[in-house]
Amino acid sequence: MYVVWLYVDETLPWIELKGTYETRKEALDAARKFRSRIRTKIFKVKQGKKTLKAAPILKVR
Repeated sequence: MYVVWLYVDETLPWIELKGTYETRKEALDAARKFRSRIRTKIFKVKQGKKTLKAAPILKVR
């Protein structure tokens, strides 16, 4: 049995995808399929007196 864990960067914990897979190839295919569905957005924010905290948002179709 295999599961898929994703690592974004050091500010986020590892993310486990739902499901288990019989073979390593099936798990790799699931990880590739998931990566192809990730969307990224970049926003411009005004600098002010308040400090901003980054909040990760992940949307999957």
